[in-house]
Amino acid sequence: MEAVATMQPIDLLLGQGSAEELASMRLRVGAEPHLAIEVAETVALLEQLRQCRVEPSALYAAKLADVVRRAERRLQPVPTTTWRTWVIAAAAAGIAFAVLAWTDPLSLRGPRISEIVRSTTPAPVVEPSIDEALVVQSEVARTPAEIEVLESLQAMRQRFELESASRLTAALDKALQPAVDPLGNWIRPRNTLALLRLDHELRARDDVRRRAMLVEAGGVLADVRVQELADSIADELRATLPGRSPVELGDVAFAVRALIAAGAAAPRRAKALEVGGDWLAARLPGSRGATLATALAALIEVAAVTGSHVELVTEAGQRLVDEVLQADAETWGRRRPDLLTAHVPAATIGDAGRMLAVLPGLGIAAERCTIVRQLLLGQLRERTDLVDGPEVFAAIVFGFGDLLAEPEHAELVRQLRRWKPALLAPDFATVHQIAWGLEPGRIGFTRLQRELRQLTVLQAPERLFDRAALCMSLATNYAAHRDVSLLRFASGD
Repeated sequence: MEAVATMQPIDLLLGQGSAEELASMRLRVGAEPHLAIEVAETVALLEQLRQCRVEPSALYAAKLADVVRRAERRLQPVPTTTWRTWVIAAAAAGIAFAVLAWTDPLSLRGPRISEIVRSTTPAPVVEPSIDEALVVQSEVARTPAEIEVLESLQAMRQRFELESASRLTAALDKALQPAVDPLGNWIRPRNTLALLRLDHELRARDDVRRRAMLVEAGGVLADVRVQELADSIADELRATLPGRSPVELGDVAFAVRALIAAGAAAPRRAKALEVGGDWLAARLPGSRGATLATALAALIEVAAVTGSHVELVTEAGQRLVDEVLQADAETWGRRRPDLLTAHVPAATIGDAGRMLAVLPGLGIAAERCTIVRQLLLGQLRERTDLVDGPEVFAAIVFGFGDLLAEPEHAELVRQLRRWKPALLAPDFATVHQIAWGLEPGRIGFTRLQRELRQLTVLQAPERLFDRAALCMSLATNYAAHRDVSLLRFASGD
């Protein structure tokens, strides 16, 4: 106890001391508010020290140059390239090209949307009308599928012109541009789904979660709260879903996503995840529009981490894309599709945008998913012209950050810094999208992590939806950012 009494916050942050001393110190931090404030101030000081830079002296530069010269003398001479190397490289390239040409993974030999609708996209100088574009297209033999695409695009543009929806018109024009990186649009979603499964397994390890929290300036005590909330969510799902008690689909979808974010390796959590996934899958065929997007946002993660319901999710994802892109007398004839109407919450559209970004990983055409994402982004941009609220800005950054130009992205992040997470409660859905949308390295990321720690002292909400959103908000550091795997924390790098 005397050793613990003499420990300072810097000792805890640097891991100086035995396991028992560090555990006792963490208990003191949780019990003594003034000590918790000292720990937070010490973390802030360390973050500022990271930015300190010292110019090297001339002596240091000379010593460094001497080390480089000695290292160069030890290097083996670079072997010269022979004609055999070039022959082998050319043969390998030829074999790879032949395999890609035979398998055609990107459907390059088939008709592409960007090729079908190229004449519908405004030209740099003169913008032809959609009717003129159809006249040009009719001169070439088209398949029924291509004709259906053209008719749908004509109906979309006519609806936007009738409503004077300039934001959506610009979004449609942007979506019809040829893909800059078609191969990446096919590979990235598959990698994302694979990393989601790997990270889900790693999140079950306490050491991985704690190391991720420390590296990203998060509070270690926040993980304790995440696990408590996840346990209560799992218990409620197991107790509620088998019975006949009324429960909202959105509540179950968020609860399932929270279990995946927190790590569901424990038996009772794994069972709750299975029960919740089966319950959502049973309601997927009868869902449409915003309800379908909400269920899919959860089930695509279930399919990735457990391998269940993959075919059902793929069919439903295709149906969601078709609901937006296929035109008939009602959809696009008299009204917009459900997802593009003003009554759908901004958070739901943000979830749909993030989910559509990984749907190509299940085999759905990336071009069609991109068109739907651009239209959803245009609908949110329409709202920014009318509403100055964090929920719309958060939905754009969370669901469509990869589609934004850097100036617009930076401006939206700046706007979000006006709102504090603790003051947005109980709107934890917006807090979750702000926390998951702000990437490490952007201005305000470290400050946001400090502000998220304030949520750990809040009482657990009664509603399952709010409790799950709070759980995901606190799990940001090891669940939000999918571009880098948690494997680096498991290996100790």
